[in-house]
Amino acid sequence: MQISLLEARAVARRLSALIEEHDRISIAVAWGGITPVAETLLANESKFESILLGLDFSASDPDLIDRFVDVPNAFVAKNRPGCFHPKIFYFQSRTTAEAIIGSANFTKGGLGSNLEASVHIKGAVDAPFFEQVRDQLGRYRSLQLPITKQLAESYRRQFQAAGSTPRPKNPILPDEPKDWARVNAPLAIMSWKDFAKEARADIHHDFKKRMQLLRAIQQMFSKAPSLGDLSAAEWKGIAGVLGDVEANATGLNGLDWGWFGSMGGAGTFAGLIGLQDPTLAVALDSVPKRGDITEAQFDHYAEVFNVAFSGSSRTAGLAPATRLLAMKRPDFFVCVNGGNRVGLATALSFAPTTLSLENYWRHVIEPIHQAPWYNTPRPKGRDMELWDSRVAMLDAIYYDPPSE
Repeated sequence: MQISLLEARAVARRLSALIEEHDRISIAVAWGGITPVAETLLANESKFESILLGLDFSASDPDLIDRFVDVPNAFVAKNRPGCFHPKIFYFQSRTTAEAIIGSANFTKGGLGSNLEASVHIKGAVDAPFFEQVRDQLGRYRSLQLPITKQLAESYRRQFQAAGSTPRPKNPILPDEPKDWARVNAPLAIMSWKDFAKEARADIHHDFKKRMQLLRAIQQMFSKAPSLGDLSAAEWKGIAGVLGDVEANATGLNGLDWGWFGSMGGAGTFAGLIGLQDPTLAVALDSVPKRGDITEAQFDHYAEVFNVAFSGSSRTAGLAPATRLLAMKRPDFFVCVNGGNRVGLATALSFAPTTLSLENYWRHVIEPIHQAPWYNTPRPKGRDMELWDSRVAMLDAIYYDPPSE
């Protein structure tokens, strides 16, 4: 048996030669990308025994996944506990077998600029070592997921959404049917062009007046370090409980403060707002005014928001909690209210009765934050302001007045 140690570029050269030389190819590798070696591999797809690529942390290149669509014996690894992290390249022809095993991924770095160390082994097919390699590859069969066009398109959207995240979650794959339905739901795959058209249509309200309302509320947040520094009328306007008489008396007239979710019927919430409850201020102050918001920050907000209701027999509701979020960060949150709950649920493929504050992030925020309309670069011109409030403006698309 022949054994040698290879660095990254030597691995690339040897892999290209082995792909051309041998009759049967089996690969299990954590991540892959488009490289000259990948082009050589794709030109020899008739030799594939099993090509298994990992997608953990959305680290594989979607261009490579596209190239493997519907290729026989090419798979991606299903999600599972722990990271799919092997780097096994196995080749066989008649009585000879060769393998490269080490640190190098099937990426530009792993086969180029990285400092890698891999072992190349050549010997008889029936050698105990190669029996172990084949056995190990066989253990991965249960992870094999065929690469369809829909999988590749969904992965690309999730990859692009994860681009600014240092270590994103694993992409959702077809063997996770409920989550798969959400990330491939109509709203999760909508384009910016379609979103802007539907938002501007605003069938039941007035688009320009909606934008004026959001602009007025954003000005409130920008002038004060804390919600607690605003007036009682401003609290009520933000919360969607400001009546016409008080609006006129305080110079906040001319806007419909109930749009995006009127909370006048949420008595306990309206009472806390009227008292300018300090716990509600602490909760909303914990949400950053700009930049990314993490799930942990949202969970902290929800926890503190719930504390504000601890002295009441009524529990906190999803609508009041998300109303405050959507008004402070209309680029990140949508208020789920009685008028849009069914529409949003249908557009995101979940049952409306299952939605709660506890699963709002997973059911609503995660799928829309990987959608093309959400991730389009900030446009210039008339759509700039809409882009800044795009998530809250889902209400303009999905609001349907509740039947009497």
